[in-house]
Amino acid sequence: MERVRAKHWFISVVLLMGLTSCSTPFSNAHEDAGNRLPLNRIEELREEYPRSTGVPPTINMREVSFREMMDFGEAVIVAEVVSELPNFSVDLRAEPGTPEGDSAEKDRAAGIAPYKPEFIAYKVNVHQVLTGEDVKEDTFLFYNADFAGMEPELKPGMRIVTVVKKGTTGEQVGGYSFTRYGTYYIVDGDYVLSAYEGESEELREFTEQTNGIQVDSFIQKIKELAHS
Repeated sequence: MERVRAKHWFISVVLLMGLTSCSTPFSNAHEDAGNRLPLNRIEELREEYPRSTGVPPTINMREVSFREMMDFGEAVIVAEVVSELPNFSVDLRAEPGTPEGDSAEKDRAAGIAPYKPEFIAYKVNVHQVLTGEDVKEDTFLFYNADFAGMEPELKPGMRIVTVVKKGTTGEQVGGYSFTRYGTYYIVDGDYVLSAYEGESEELREFTEQTNGIQVDSFIQKIKELAHS
């Protein structure tokens, strides 16, 4: 069973693996008084925009920085959530002679049903593409349902800044995966609040620099990262 769960992890968050950590210093202009939310307001907002936490107990994973997400994703977008969509599932490709095919064959021999991941999805309206490839105005975002309660739970009307990765299989096609590591909520009209704050020094430093700053300042940071 642990091997099957490990395979779930590989399929659902493969975009987070094999990346190299790096950090970039930023301008401190956004830290001027009046240009960011006070800490007490940030904590109040956490009632509606909670920190994404937790990891399934059988999964061994590491934190991924916003910069790493940008390096691997197709684009960074500003989007508004229109509605929740029905969950969907996909059949994984398992060609004979490939590692996936060999694993699927072993599962069949052991009487284990092929893994068919399910995904949570949201219809969104893309207001702006900040960096990367063009993303159509009306699209959908998704993540593996194995991480329900750990990834951001979006609601209609929410606005987010997020790194997206193009879907490649079955009903994923036409949409984009996203994750807490690359997501910020837009709150109080003109500020950003991270979906994930992190435990490593690198991630904590980044969220300390960005939590509560104005949207325009955060967009500038993203563009600096894209060109560094």
